[in-house]
Amino acid sequence: MTVNLISGLRKTSMLLVVVLLGAVLVLTGCQSKEVETSGELTKLRIGLVPGEDPQQVVAKYDPLAKYLERVLDLEVELFVGADYTETIEAMRAGKLDLGMYGPFSYILAADTANAEIAIMASYEDMGIHYESYIITHPESGIDKISDLKGKTFAFVDPASTGGYLIPLMYMEKEGINPDKDLASTAFLGGHDACALAVKNKQVDAASIVKQQLEAAINKGIISEDDFKIIHTSDRFPGGPMAWRKDLPEDLKEKIRDAFINMPEEDISVMRTLFPTLVKFEVANDSDFDILRQSAKALNLDLKELI
Repeated sequence: MTVNLISGLRKTSMLLVVVLLGAVLVLTGCQSKEVETSGELTKLRIGLVPGEDPQQVVAKYDPLAKYLERVLDLEVELFVGADYTETIEAMRAGKLDLGMYGPFSYILAADTANAEIAIMASYEDMGIHYESYIITHPESGIDKISDLKGKTFAFVDPASTGGYLIPLMYMEKEGINPDKDLASTAFLGGHDACALAVKNKQVDAASIVKQQLEAAINKGIISEDDFKIIHTSDRFPGGPMAWRKDLPEDLKEKIRDAFINMPEEDISVMRTLFPTLVKFEVANDSDFDILRQSAKALNLDLKELI
């Protein structure tokens, strides 16, 4: 891996510092009702990463929230951070009990926010894994990564694995330095926003993960005529759910059982927005060692990101 990529990632590290400082101020000033982080919980606070419009994220997870309320006999409150790092900071501040993370943001949360891996969703064609795509509109004249030179590009979020880190690594392998070789780059904050930017020809190309592209097609945000895939990454572990490490052990067990033993009728409801969802399974932190090793190869200390 060349120095150019490392330099780019270090710049990203500085960006994340700024974002997180802003998140701290937002969360510190929040006046909403809180549940004590010690003693018996009466409310389960779940943090969601902003892979798409926040209202759509809440709507997507509302069936899951209702299911958990029913089986756990707890009120469930959904929180959508302004970005990935705000969700991490919320858990570090004890304001979240369970977080739905992306792969890279989970590693950051485990290292810095007292997060402990719990559950992963498994899909019929990919299992617990994701693929990252680079897409472009069909009339762009772009057929491969090297054609991106001089073009405009949209990433998802600086802490997104499939929306930033993975495509960035492949660009570097093809001799593309986004800071120098692309006409412009932008972080749009969500996978659906990247899909729309390509559809509307606001950018020449963008990154998106397979599951989010399929969801965008399923919701009618984009059609198969609006884009073409010019690159598919190797598979990498998908985003896990992680709870606060200091949650009561009996509650952890109840949450785990609620996911693992979710009835088919409840999974079917969730399939309206996650069409290929099969089941939930216990997650292992070691599955993410491959991403940790990639960060190490880049001389990137994840703790420096906050």
